[in-house]
Amino acid sequence: MPAKFDFHVHTMYSDGVGTAAAMAEAAEARGLEAVALTDHGPELSVGTPREKLTPMLQDIRLAQEDAGIPVLAGIEANVVDEGGTIDVDDEFIGKLDILVVGIHKLGKAKDSVELARDYLGRATHAIERHKIDVLAHPFYFHRDLAPHLLPEDLENFVRLAAGRGAAMEVNMKYRVPGEEFLRLCLHEGVKLSIGTDAHTTGEVGRVDWALGVLQRIGARREDLILDGFLR
Repeated sequence: MPAKFDFHVHTMYSDGVGTAAAMAEAAEARGLEAVALTDHGPELSVGTPREKLTPMLQDIRLAQEDAGIPVLAGIEANVVDEGGTIDVDDEFIGKLDILVVGIHKLGKAKDSVELARDYLGRATHAIERHKIDVLAHPFYFHRDLAPHLLPEDLENFVRLAAGRGAAMEVNMKYRVPGEEFLRLCLHEGVKLSIGTDAHTTGEVGRVDWALGVLQRIGARREDLILDGFLR
C-alpha cells in the first residue's frame, strides 16, 4: 500500500473554511503520515492577501507544535504569465517547507489543443525558473488537457520535471492526471505527490481514489515525494 499523506490543503487564509490547527487535527485523525497546508497565492481572486502571508505561516507553525504528525508550511503559488512567473518571491519561498505551484489562468484559445499547449508552456517555464516541489493538478484546466498534447511533448515535459526534481500531484478533487501520464512519470523517475485539494476538514486526507490509482500503476513508497519531507 502506498503511503497515506495529503500535500494540498487550503485553510481560511484563502478559500478554505478551517483553521490551520483544525486541518492538522483532521489529518491526524484520518491516519495520515503527514499533511501540507498550501493556501492559494495572492494573485488568485481567492488567494491569501500579501499582508496575511506572515500571519498564515505563524499559524501553521503553531499548528506544527501541537500536531502529532508532520505539518508542512506551504503555499499553492500561481503561475501568472506565459513566462512561468509565480506570485511569491524567493524570500518568502525560503520560509516554506514545501512549494506547490498551480496554473489557474490561461490565455484565450480557440480549442483544447491551444489550451493544452498554453498550459504546457507555462508549466515548462515555471519548472525551469523555480525550484518547485509539486505541480498541482497537472494539465487540468476545467478538463484534463494532457490527451490533447503530443506524446513527445509530454515525454519532454516529464524528463524536465525529473531533472528539476518537480513532483506531479495525484489530485483527488479533479481526479487527474490519467494513469498513462503517471506511468510515464514513474518510468522517467518523477516523484508523485497526493493532494486532496481539501477546503474543509471533512475533505482532508480522503485519498482512497489516489491510493487506488497508485496501486494500479505499481507505484511504491519510494516513488512518492513523502519520505523526502520526513527526514
